Amino acid sequence: MADVFISYSREDRARAEQVARGLSAMGLEAFWDTDIPPGQTWADYIEGKLAQCKAVVVLWSEHSTKSQWVREEARMGRDKSKLIPAMLEASPPPFGFGEVQAADLSAWRGEPNHPEWARLSAAVRNAVGAPEGSPAVTPQQSFAPPPAAAPVPSMAQQTATRAGVPAWAWIAGGVVAAILAIAVIGPMLSKQGQSAQQAVYDPQQAGQPVANAPAQSGQVPPQSAQILMQQLQQAEQAAAQQGFQRVGQPFAGGLTQGQSWNVPAQLFAGYEYRVLGVCDQSCRDMDIAVYDQSGATIGQDNANDDHPAVEMTPAVNGQFTIQAQMFQCSAQPCYYALVLYGRARQ
Repeated sequence: MADVFISYSREDRARAEQVARGLSAMGLEAFWDTDIPPGQTWADYIEGKLAQCKAVVVLWSEHSTKSQWVREEARMGRDKSKLIPAMLEASPPPFGFGEVQAADLSAWRGEPNHPEWARLSAAVRNAVGAPEGSPAVTPQQSFAPPPAAAPVPSMAQQTATRAGVPAWAWIAGGVVAAILAIAVIGPMLSKQGQSAQQAVYDPQQAGQPVANAPAQSGQVPPQSAQILMQQLQQAEQAAAQQGFQRVGQPFAGGLTQGQSWNVPAQLFAGYEYRVLGVCDQSCRDMDIAVYDQSGATIGQDNANDDHPAVEMTPAVNGQFTIQAQMFQCSAQPCYYALVLYGRARQ
């Protein structure tokens, strides 16, 4: 059974084969030859393959955007929350598909370390629940992670409920975490040594790999903290104008290029949420993805920028996972912050 369904136009077959080879090098099986066997209809055959695959990679180009078959396959993938688009050239995606961020493979020629290929491959790994292919990074400081079976502690008593929005809690990964506190756009302080103890995220329970990341720094340097504070202040003002309230405290840490960090959070049905990411002067590209309890992607921002934003409206109460990934970073590490806003569903 294939892990990934590749949708493409026949004119782009060589590029599709290139993508299939790249996925194969990651240990994934890709279905990309859509010749229909005798005796089967196209709809039944494709629907069967789409049901089997965990991710649908659509290669948008001048040819594929005009292809009724590719658009229908993309629609099926989108409806099943499996769609991962990639742009082979500058042509915009068809109407109705522009809301899903796409990797830009226009300059990619098969290099495994190309930044846009890294974006696409990371999204595919997340979708299929495959382990990170890059070597594990040794933390700069040693630490003993908590046991994987440890219960997730309740943070409801530590975080006061804001008016109209249920309290929630970032759950950092088993080490001393840097928590940046804002008091109604007041001073932001780095709380060195304050512990945010939690269980390591269990990939078997949620379908997501444990993030390949070092221990999060216990203190954000003053210059980086000031930059993060300024950006979070601007974000808070913009969110307030749209009726959003900040829920809980921001989470901050440090990541080197190519590393990611999973932050579980308890969200509630009946509310709209917006998670924002900001990073310091050394960061050029950071992405955010949000996964539900089954590991399905419910929102992501893969744009090539340093201020990702994802909006989501949970259908059920539960624990979700926000993943931050650092793609371009000139320092080791780059410091970042994540903040969550919520409002009653409009």
